[in-house]
Amino acid sequence: MSDMIENEYKDNSVKIKKMVFAALFAALIAVGAYLRIPLPFGVPITLQTFFVLLAAVTLGKNWGTVCIIVYLLVGFIGFPVFAGGAGGLGILLGPTGGYLYSFIVVALVVGYLSEKTKKEPRNLFLIAFLGSLLILGIGALHLAFFAKISLYTAVKAGFVPFVLGDLIKSIAVALIAATVYKKVNFKNVS
Repeated sequence: MSDMIENEYKDNSVKIKKMVFAALFAALIAVGAYLRIPLPFGVPITLQTFFVLLAAVTLGKNWGTVCIIVYLLVGFIGFPVFAGGAGGLGILLGPTGGYLYSFIVVALVVGYLSEKTKKEPRNLFLIAFLGSLLILGIGALHLAFFAKISLYTAVKAGFVPFVLGDLIKSIAVALIAATVYKKVNFKNVS
């Protein structure tokens, strides 16, 4: 009986940690949206994607996705949490909307992969960089369609300029996530 109570306590403790981290990451994604460098076609460089990737790699598929959905819902109801202090559902239909909804896809894919791999920096880097490429790919496709420009132009403006920065972000995500895994027990809760 006492083992059962102890296991339930540990499971609840991990769930609470993940909830707190999900809320923290949702807030960090919003802060990261304000740290931006504007580029052509309205696609700025931000730290948003850094925190999206870190949330997905660290929290896994379920809690990473919850974090992203909370962030997006807060923005879609009008709070100014998107790049440049924007908010509202209309952002989704603008040129950069694809970058935002790609966060959900990335949380699912990257979170799933991070749950299934050893928590070594090399593996986490590869997973994070794949997530970056997904964000850029989905975002560029959306940009082409909604800005009514060619896919070539969209890739040139909304994908290529970000690859080097996302490579660096992915290295940082891997190193930070590996450290978090060593310090915080996230086992046994999805």
